[in-house]
Amino acid sequence: MKNTDKLFELSKVDAVLVVSEKNRMYFTGFASTFGFLVLLKGNRNVFITDPRYFEMAQVLAKEGVDVVQIDNGTSATDALIEVFQKHDVKTVGYEDNELTVQEFGDFKRKLTGVKLVPVGDDICRVRSFKTETEIAYIKKAQSITDIAFSEILKVLKPGMSERDVQVELEYQMAKNGAEGLAFDTIIASGVNSSKPHAHPTDKIIELGDPVTMDFGARYHGYCSDMTRTVFVGQPSEELHKIYNVVLLAQTMGINNAYCGMAGRELDSFCREVIKSNGYEKFFVHSTGHSLGIDIHETPSASARSTDELQAKQFITCEPGIYVPGVGGVRIEDLLLIEEDGITDLTTSEKTIIII
Repeated sequence: MKNTDKLFELSKVDAVLVVSEKNRMYFTGFASTFGFLVLLKGNRNVFITDPRYFEMAQVLAKEGVDVVQIDNGTSATDALIEVFQKHDVKTVGYEDNELTVQEFGDFKRKLTGVKLVPVGDDICRVRSFKTETEIAYIKKAQSITDIAFSEILKVLKPGMSERDVQVELEYQMAKNGAEGLAFDTIIASGVNSSKPHAHPTDKIIELGDPVTMDFGARYHGYCSDMTRTVFVGQPSEELHKIYNVVLLAQTMGINNAYCGMAGRELDSFCREVIKSNGYEKFFVHSTGHSLGIDIHETPSASARSTDELQAKQFITCEPGIYVPGVGGVRIEDLLLIEEDGITDLTTSEKTIIII
């Protein structure tokens, strides 16, 4: 179990009710498709589940978590009320950014006697700072993506389809230790590369095509994220220029990143390079985001972001230029923010690659 002192310091509630699968996994390290986790001050926590997970959940009992079984198919509400009464809980934090309106309505109607307080932002804040174990998992996930990229370069050639590249990349990630995908793989070739989040299609890769690959692995529940754009054959003069501008923008962002800077500052370092080269209107997304159990977490690096990049947080740096009818380029690295500097965890080559 993760220490929850910081969460209670931020939320000012007596207990936090965790319903979402990912946040249960975050706090306990235990994966389950069903369960209710009640966090109490002083790490006096309760996990309510059904017979499918009760035996496996005994790993939590060994950590001091009170594991409660409810009959299969029955409501957990009575068990929750009993926990709240036993611990004299008056205010209960809930995941306002995870619950549906219907789910919240059900809790509000059934959990009488307690005040429900939104604490979703507080949970996100706590999750943004990674433990050494989480950092190790993310580093491993990132190393898997770097290996997969080196392997795809060995087979990428004209005549392959975007789906062929997708399948090979995902196979290489699985082969090298990924337990799953961090997100749906993006493969965009030729004119499709002007679409930042294009889905892989049956389009055949031709000579001169840029091929943008945005992909990530999941390891012990934690994500990685990287993007590389390569060329199959000589690119056009404009695409060659676009690549160099994007690379310069990313280099400027990474070289000027530091612990304590605002997210919008990182965005500005990249965006100004693209603007000065005449492509401002073709950089259509933010410069970066953090990640962890989710592929998009706080802090972010956008033109409006006031998030402060702090030690033990992650941020991607991924400027891009996308010109409809011509093509696009994106280069993305994953950065670990540390007190004394920034560590770039992405090791794959960024000098223009022409296959």
